[in-house]
Amino acid sequence: MVEKDIQNDEKDNRVRNWSWIVYPESAPENWRQLLDETGEKWIESPLHDKDINETTDEIKKHHWHIIISFTNKKSYKQALYISEMLNAPEPKKVASLQGAVQYLWHRNNPEKYQYDKSEVVAHNGFKYRQYLTDVGVDTDVILPEIVPWIRESNCYEYGDLVDYAVSEKFDDWFPTVRSQTIFLTAYLRSNRHKPFKKIDRKTGEILE
Repeated sequence: MVEKDIQNDEKDNRVRNWSWIVYPESAPENWRQLLDETGEKWIESPLHDKDINETTDEIKKHHWHIIISFTNKKSYKQALYISEMLNAPEPKKVASLQGAVQYLWHRNNPEKYQYDKSEVVAHNGFKYRQYLTDVGVDTDVILPEIVPWIRESNCYEYGDLVDYAVSEKFDDWFPTVRSQTIFLTAYLRSNRHKPFKKIDRKTGEILE
């Protein structure tokens, strides 16, 4: 009975997103390749080589932060094999993926050294650009891209727009398509019975 309760507890505590700290001196030289070969989506921070120990004022051991977004939920025991593979400390559950991604360069920790977020590297198709800011992608920038595409592609259905955003523009368009449902649905509906005219984006001229 006790064993069954433990198994149920492990199942209930499974999550998809886990994080690790990887140390250069202990990780295998090909640690990135090993992670890539798992097929799981993951992301790595810039090398943290300027973190300061608040107690001693000394620079901490150089390290990377990594996050793996597993295809299926994993328990602590199931995620532990990554620690063993990388000779890394134990895995930590990710409560907020946005917060964890932003911590890769200390975005929300101004008291810590600010690393260059352009050095964040995604692997195996990990989608992260929607987590770069608190509000995600700037809709005022993205909508002027989406609206002309709707006209030029003769797109009439919100579902078709969603499918395209997911498959082709996930990082840039999908957060906006998802958050601007009312506006985009109304726009698509208003154009459903009106023939579209292709427009040259540079000149504004109507193309035959």
